[in-house]
Amino acid sequence: MSIKDLIFYWKVVKKRLWLIGLLLVVTLGVIFLTSFLSKQVYKATTSFQVTAPLPAEVTIYSEFKTSSTIDELLRTRGNFVAVLQSKFVVSQVIEELGLDMDTDELLATTLVEPEEDSDFIDLKVTAGDPSTAAAIANTLMDNAARYFGEMSAGSITANKEFIQQQLREIKDELDAARAALMQFQIENRISSLEGLLNSQEDLITTLKTSRDEAQVKSGTEAVSVYDELISKRERELQDLILLGSEYEILQDDVKRIKDVYQSLLDKETEAKLKENEIMSARFIQVIPASEPSHPLPRFEPKLFLLGAIVSLVLGIMLAFILEYLEHVETETDADGPAVLREAITDSI
Repeated sequence: MSIKDLIFYWKVVKKRLWLIGLLLVVTLGVIFLTSFLSKQVYKATTSFQVTAPLPAEVTIYSEFKTSSTIDELLRTRGNFVAVLQSKFVVSQVIEELGLDMDTDELLATTLVEPEEDSDFIDLKVTAGDPSTAAAIANTLMDNAARYFGEMSAGSITANKEFIQQQLREIKDELDAARAALMQFQIENRISSLEGLLNSQEDLITTLKTSRDEAQVKSGTEAVSVYDELISKRERELQDLILLGSEYEILQDDVKRIKDVYQSLLDKETEAKLKENEIMSARFIQVIPASEPSHPLPRFEPKLFLLGAIVSLVLGIMLAFILEYLEHVETETDADGPAVLREAITDSI
C-alpha cells in the first residue's frame, strides 16, 4: 500500500467524519439510554465442588476397572452440571418458588462457570431482587443434588433389589439343606459323626484290651464273649463309615449354601451403604449463596468499548460506500470512475 493510497483513504474518512462521529454518538447514546432505563438486577453466587466420583456399582461377579479416578471424577462433575442446567430441575424450582417465568427464561438468568485456580464451580443467578436471586441459586443447587442422587442411585438400587431377591431364594435353599441334615441326624441318631466314630474306635480298642486280659485270666469262654462284642462294634463302625459319605455331602451342601448366603448379605450391606451415600450426595460440597447487598452496575465499560469499536468500523465502511456511490453518479471521465471504483472497492 502506497502513501498515495493512504492519503486517498484519509480524505474519504475526513470527508465523512461527521457521519462516523454521528454513528458513534448515536450508538453510545442508545447503549447509555438502554442501560440507564434497565431495571436493577442482583446476582447471587453459589459454589460447589465434586470431592469424589460416584461410588462404584455393587459387583456380584468379577469387577473390571477401566477408567481412572480422575476420569470418573470429571465424569461425575460433568453429569452434575448437566443435571443442574436441565429443564426438569429448573421447572421444579419454578414450581417450588412460584416464579412467574418459564424454564428458558430462568435458564437465561443462570450461568455455570468454573473458578480460576480452584476446583469449585460457580452457579450465578441474576434476579430483580436479592432474596429471589439467592433463593433461586440455593433451591436450584439443592434440587439438582437431590435429583442427581436419586438418578445416580438407580443402578445400585436395582442391584440391591436383585441381591435381596437372591437372598430370599438362597435362604430357602439353606433352610432345606439344614432340614435334610437334621433329618439324617435324627434318623441315624447322630449328633456329630466324627465324635461318634472316635468313640466307636475307642470302644473297640478297649474291648480288645479287655479280651486280652480275659484270655490270660479266664480262658477261652470269656474271650469268645469279647470277640462277639468286638465283631458287633466293628460292624457298627463300618455302618457309620458308610453313613459318613452321605453325612459329609449334606454337611458340604449346608456349608456351601451358607457361604453363598453370607456373601450375598455382605453385598446387600455394601449396596445399602453406597445407595445411602449417593442419595445424600455428600461427595458434592456446596457453598450456599447469600443475598447480594448491592445490585449489578448498570453501565458496563466493556459494552461501551465494544459499541464504540463496532460503530467506528461500520461508520468507516459506510463512508467508503457513500464515496463510491457518489462518484459513480457524478464522474463523467471514462478512466476516472474506473480507477476510483477500483480503489474504493479494494479498500472495502
